[in-house]
Amino acid sequence: MKITVDVDITPEELRRFIGLPNIEKLQEQILQNAQSYLKETGSAQYGDLISTAMQPMMAYQQWVQKMMKSSSEPAADKNSTKADNNND
Repeated sequence: MKITVDVDITPEELRRFIGLPNIEKLQEQILQNAQSYLKETGSAQYGDLISTAMQPMMAYQQWVQKMMKSSSEPAADKNSTKADNNND
């Protein structure tokens, strides 16, 4: 035997029916406290973490820029040498 019962109620109605307390205001206060704490301490605490994590990427970026610059310099020297040879 199988019995199916569909109940269409809101979470608030279910909470009251079961007898659970309404903690909505408490949840809002906890979230506000957590957000203010993260705003105050997060910038200082995570700033160091982010800058430390970015160092390898910055080093890689500088390396790539040096490689690009050094690869373009010999081409410029070769062109200037050819131009000098043509003038002679």
